[in-house]
Amino acid sequence: MQMILLAMVAATSLFAAPDGQAVSSEPLATPARVDHPPLKPGLWTLAAPDCRFNLRNSLSRWPGCAAPLQIGETALSHPGPDSPGEARRYRYAPGDPGILQVETGLAGARAWSHFGFRPMAVDADGFIIRARIWPAPCPAAGCRVRSLSAVVAAARRAEASAFSGAETDAGRTAVWARRSR
Repeated sequence: MQMILLAMVAATSLFAAPDGQAVSSEPLATPARVDHPPLKPGLWTLAAPDCRFNLRNSLSRWPGCAAPLQIGETALSHPGPDSPGEARRYRYAPGDPGILQVETGLAGARAWSHFGFRPMAVDADGFIIRARIWPAPCPAAGCRVRSLSAVVAAARRAEASAFSGAETDAGRTAVWARRSR
């Protein structure tokens, strides 16, 4: 099974929209409201549950189980040690669970892939600094979704299996590491 987020390198990327993941031709949520905790801008990591390393290390010293993710107000990218990575637009729709929509273009010119997103911690300023993230599935391979409520329901059903403890789990924990340098 493919891994989960943009940072996991092209073919095994979380944002690679694996077969069966919810995709749409447009974002399904309006731009984020200001009354929910925004994602803290900066360098994040998407790591497997048993991945241990020093977040302060340079990206070239991060292990393969940790994928760097640069998050801004409206775009994110997968930076490398010598490259900022390709910026991709995203939107966060709060809910139970929240939905992170990322413009991947992988299932069509303007395709948006959808991920369950459950905030786990916020900082003193109210920014999200830790969250669980997993692919929101679709009922049939390659399907296109048309409503945010359908994506939320699918993500809710998939959350437990994405974090079951199996080696093939699709879920990852996203953790804010530091401000951008």
